[in-house]
Amino acid sequence: MSDLKVYRESGEIAREVMKAGLKMIKPGKKLLEVAERVEEKIAEADARPAFPCNISVNEVAAHYSPQAWDSKVFEKGDLVKLDVGVHLDGYIADIARTISVDGGGGENKKLIKAAEEALAEAIDMIRPGVLTNQVGERIEEVITGHGFTPISNLTGHKLGRYNLHAGVLVPNVKTRHGNEFREGEVFALEPFATNGLGKVIDDPNAIIFRYLRDRPLRMREARVILRHAKENYGPLPFAERWVANLVPKFKLNQALRQLVYSKALHAYHILKEKERGLVAQAEHTVIVKKDGCEIITS
Repeated sequence: MSDLKVYRESGEIAREVMKAGLKMIKPGKKLLEVAERVEEKIAEADARPAFPCNISVNEVAAHYSPQAWDSKVFEKGDLVKLDVGVHLDGYIADIARTISVDGGGGENKKLIKAAEEALAEAIDMIRPGVLTNQVGERIEEVITGHGFTPISNLTGHKLGRYNLHAGVLVPNVKTRHGNEFREGEVFALEPFATNGLGKVIDDPNAIIFRYLRDRPLRMREARVILRHAKENYGPLPFAERWVANLVPKFKLNQALRQLVYSKALHAYHILKEKERGLVAQAEHTVIVKKDGCEIITS
């Protein structure tokens, strides 16, 4: 089976899981229930998550995946980004959609439209020889044309096998330099639109991690988590809740902090809009073809 065929299969699963996940988002529903069900549906399709199900609400742009004891629920009017990654044997499909819970908020709908139109325009541009910064310039034009601001320090990215960020970025704003798209490459394109400043900052908290390397560790619990992460998730991100049952609850945060401090794990901090502006995201995975691109998550 060719690599691109496996990518397409991952894309089909991601698309169907996304449809099911969006239907579950409604007022009073726990974020944790939706995230767990999304990940269960990936497993039911004989695939695996490429990263924890991200559910980022309002000013949170990315890297929020509910914790094991998360009690947060969706509220009417929330602007919710559902970001799903699927892989088959390391071949990744990445898709995100934004919805306004229970249809609330005129501003929400306008932001969603800006992000979705920017994504559509970007996809129309993709073909061999086009530069990534040309796509970023068009994304910026579309979003600002709607009266909003693109998030300049979040980007689309090339995908590789077991690699979510394979070295080439697709900016969401005009930049000085760009890379050529090449036939056969796979990219996740993801414009972000906001009514805030247009930058995200790190929240102090991180609840998504990635294995980096083995390190000497003082805590037994840290060693247990690190070994499990290495054996089960390899170079792909994992959620705090995926390892929460491995150690006593009161030792979990301490063990994770030691792992990050020792550079055994990379921490993905929750990303929030700097001025607490609302954020909408739209994302598809595409394969660059000779005369355009193929959307594998549409």
